Amino acid sequence: MPIYKTSARVIIDEGGRGVGSTGAAAVMQGFNVQSGFRNVNNQIIMFGSRDLTARAVGRLGLDVDYFTVGRFKTNNLYKRNPVEIKHDYLSGNAYSMEFKFESVDDSSFKISVEGNKKQDGFSITGKYGVPVKNSMFFITVNKTDFFTPKAEFYFRFRSKESWVSDFNPRLNFRFVMDRSSVVEVSLTGLVAERDKDFIDALCIEFLADNLERKNEAAIRTIEFIDSQLFGIADSLHAAESRLREFRTENKMVDVSAYGSTLMNQINNYDQKRIELNLKKTYLDYLSDYLKGNIEDGRIVIPSSLGITDPMLMTLVKELVELQTRRDEMGVQSPHYRKYQSQIDVKKVALLEVLNNMYDNYNIELANFNKQYNILMERIAALPDKESQMVNYQRVFRIHDNYYTFLMQKRAEAQIQKASNSPDNIILGQATLGGVMNGGVKSKKYTQNLTIGLILPMVFIFLREFLNLTIKDKNDIKKYTRYEIIGTIQKGKYEQNPLLVKKQPKSIFAESFRLIRTRLEFVAKTHENKSASMLVTSTESGDGKSFFSINLAGIYAMEKKRAILVDLDLRRPSIGKSLSLHKNKGISNYLIGQVELEDIIIQKEGYDFDVILSGTIPPNPGELVKSEKLKELLEILKERYEYVIIDTSPIGLVGDAYALTHMVDTNIFVVRQEKTSKSFFKNVVEQLKQDNIPNVCIVMNGVDAQNNEYSTYHGYMKKSYYTKNNKANQYYNDYYDS
Repeated sequence: MPIYKTSARVIIDEGGRGVGSTGAAAVMQGFNVQSGFRNVNNQIIMFGSRDLTARAVGRLGLDVDYFTVGRFKTNNLYKRNPVEIKHDYLSGNAYSMEFKFESVDDSSFKISVEGNKKQDGFSITGKYGVPVKNSMFFITVNKTDFFTPKAEFYFRFRSKESWVSDFNPRLNFRFVMDRSSVVEVSLTGLVAERDKDFIDALCIEFLADNLERKNEAAIRTIEFIDSQLFGIADSLHAAESRLREFRTENKMVDVSAYGSTLMNQINNYDQKRIELNLKKTYLDYLSDYLKGNIEDGRIVIPSSLGITDPMLMTLVKELVELQTRRDEMGVQSPHYRKYQSQIDVKKVALLEVLNNMYDNYNIELANFNKQYNILMERIAALPDKESQMVNYQRVFRIHDNYYTFLMQKRAEAQIQKASNSPDNIILGQATLGGVMNGGVKSKKYTQNLTIGLILPMVFIFLREFLNLTIKDKNDIKKYTRYEIIGTIQKGKYEQNPLLVKKQPKSIFAESFRLIRTRLEFVAKTHENKSASMLVTSTESGDGKSFFSINLAGIYAMEKKRAILVDLDLRRPSIGKSLSLHKNKGISNYLIGQVELEDIIIQKEGYDFDVILSGTIPPNPGELVKSEKLKELLEILKERYEYVIIDTSPIGLVGDAYALTHMVDTNIFVVRQEKTSKSFFKNVVEQLKQDNIPNVCIVMNGVDAQNNEYSTYHGYMKKSYYTKNNKANQYYNDYYDS
């Protein structure tokens, strides 16, 4: 999948571009963003914060992710989704599922989730534009410009936190040049257009956050002044009403010249009282802030209220900077406690300064009250009406001046707030930088193509190299030219090994009929009255006894006189397979213990006779080579048309060698994926060197899917079915068991 890089550039101004701090605007310097925020590295940390990422995600309105799932690729449908899904309610389980959306027709749709072992599947239908409600979600599905009648895709609901966890770790920041404050913010991902929109939203939120921080001090100052104005406005209105009523009742418009002089003096004292009251109010505010551990905003800067004590202003500024740095670190940062301890120390220092300022304030207030009382005594000496008039005017002007002063400071704060602009500049919208893994993609194609060619070759080589057993006819033909007269497919014969009788119409029985026919040409039995056949194998377990039993059975089914002789005097198995239990057998006959008639078994259910091996002798090799055995074989050939001899594996012992020249045909049984290649090769080479006559091979235990005869049978069966239904029925009756 191609990985794209999307980036934008932002100029971060360390000095701040707000109103200057000279001349008339010097009093407003407290409203500029603090120096901690003007540090470039600090601003980059804020740029990549999770809170800012969450605000950018909220601006984009990401809540549903649409995508298609192909055989090899998953393609996102950002801004190309055929429908828009609006949700009013989502359960917790809805966030953990991938839903499949299918457009049924132009007016309805289907939403489903495939079931698994833990839960059942989920499926609902609905109509476009109509709310759909169930326990999983409440949604409304509307078509978009990309809608198609057969739309089919997947979607999932995603929380804001999941999007933040997706975008935030991928954010990368770097300086474009050394010693420059131009920062490139970039994302690498699979969905370039979505990353581009996110970076644009993040830059906008970064500038907005910077402006909010610059305006924060002004906003808090305005809020503080508004709280003071709330009470003074009522007092001013009451003082104005009392003054107007007094003038109306006493018909006095103005006071005497002396009274006017005293009035001007007291106005100056009242102005001083306003400043003292405002100072006392700010000191109380700052004391409450420090003692109450208020952390929901920054402190109102003292200079914004006309308080210019240098020590106080320095400590407040340092406290704000420490709070800023602490908040940038986050609670999990190891430096968080360090800044918190420094903040606590700075608060203690501020409280000490406040205590000193309270003392100075009390001294200043006492001196002010002394001078103020002297002036009030002079006013009291005025005529009664004039004295009352002066007092009413004094109270009115006190409230009026205080109100005017606060309104002036409020206007200054509003002007500063309106004139603020972000310190940083976005040089342009985010752009697509190209495919990051283009070279890697080409390299991957080359590597995978190489691997795709090499792996099969290695697999084939290893398969051949590690192939230690006979797999198919080609393996047999590789080592010998002996004719393969047939193949026997795998079958379950634990209950009854005589499958040709149990399933006479099966493919299994047909394979034995084919072997029977071919044996006639190998042994030329069609020219003779009888035939003897020796069945052997490379090693035990190749199925020679199973083959011998069914070969005898197939001859018996043809109404031929057949006898099965178990001449495996070392490990006999015929008696056990056929459930025949008789202690006497051919070994007992050869040593003269019994007569021939005593060892021939004719069991009900079998159409062929059986001679078991008898007692296991200590010298089986000598018995097999005895003249009496030759005489026995001749007798049996006179009585029976087919004599089938099951003997020991020729690859393990030499008993079978003595018999190979006594019989008409030597049948060598090979078992697929069981007979050892090397063992088989050595045995057939030895047979060739010893000029063993009339050797043929039968392949046993062949997988039905790899059996050429079965494949042909399946093909013919299908052809019969398509051409003639009656013929198909006849075919099934004949071949199927």
